[in-house]
Amino acid sequence: MITLRHRWRLALALASIAPALMGTTYKWVDARGQAHFTDTPPPAGTAYEVIAAPYSPPAPTPTTATGVSVPVESAEVLPQTVPDVATDTREDGRCVDALFQLQVLQGDWKVYKAGPGDERRYLDDRDRPAEIERLTQERDATCSDDPETLASQKRRAGDLFQAMSPDCLEAREKLQNLQRPTAKSAPSDIEKQQAWITAHCPDVHRDGVWLADWRYVQRVR
Repeated sequence: MITLRHRWRLALALASIAPALMGTTYKWVDARGQAHFTDTPPPAGTAYEVIAAPYSPPAPTPTTATGVSVPVESAEVLPQTVPDVATDTREDGRCVDALFQLQVLQGDWKVYKAGPGDERRYLDDRDRPAEIERLTQERDATCSDDPETLASQKRRAGDLFQAMSPDCLEAREKLQNLQRPTAKSAPSDIEKQQAWITAHCPDVHRDGVWLADWRYVQRVR
């Protein structure tokens, strides 16, 4: 019998398949504040930056033997454009959220959007195909065409999916139980549980996106 946890882990495994990144440098900071520069991604749940290769400087202006600059009349001077960083960041976030929600909607659990307080607005089964189509269009419109950037976006969506998985929810509940005064837990057990959550389950929050109610699995019809 395939349990809900098995299905979720299978979904995580499928989501983690991405092309290998070549020539990419990752900058990340560990829990002690030490910066690292590596050619492989940091542990899951660790914030990081992808360091792009610098642009090559323009060729120097030719000079004569006396050091006088020689104008190059045949060279076409093109206007330089400055990338819209704010727009790129906004599009990147929309891409990651779209990829994450598509993974959520592919499961056989009920999905919802959080409302005020503890309110939940569940998605009706008959509306799920249309929502998948809408998010597919959102993904195609916002995700990068660059293979390395797209691989990074897919991996971050997978990390978000992992952070909201049953394993992480249970790990947080276990930590709360260990920290209760009546539990009389050993400090080493609490530290070990905190370290696992830090490495695998970052504290993330998303507004306005579909989330999985993993406690409620739909019956297979």
